[in-house]
Amino acid sequence: MLKEANSFSIAKNLVEISLNEEGRVDPGKIKLILAELRNKPISHALPILRNFLSVVKTKIDSYEGYLEKVDPSSDSSSNIISENISQAHGRKIDFVIEENKALIAGFRLRIGDDVYEDSIASRIARLKKSLT
Repeated sequence: MLKEANSFSIAKNLVEISLNEEGRVDPGKIKLILAELRNKPISHALPILRNFLSVVKTKIDSYEGYLEKVDPSSDSSSNIISENISQAHGRKIDFVIEENKALIAGFRLRIGDDVYEDSIASRIARLKKSLT
């Protein structure tokens, strides 16, 4: 247990080192850290790498959102959503925009564990649930 806690602490510190001035993960710094970990014995590096991957994903999820829309080419709604979400979170959130025809209209946004949705499909589902 102590070894796992120690490897998690090391991984957190490595992620802090890998951040750029904007507080985002810097791929160049990640490559340097991974190169250094390759020089360590696998029994020491593997627990650190597992935790490092988890902490890096969590960090990236804090500033990257996945926006699902019926028509990903329309930018006007994406810009409005981006401005409102960035303001609410107090930092700029980048979007990966994906097409999802099942929404019928509207959007679904995932940032980390948070999901924001306003779509016809979700409204129909709520209405259907309330009628049963």
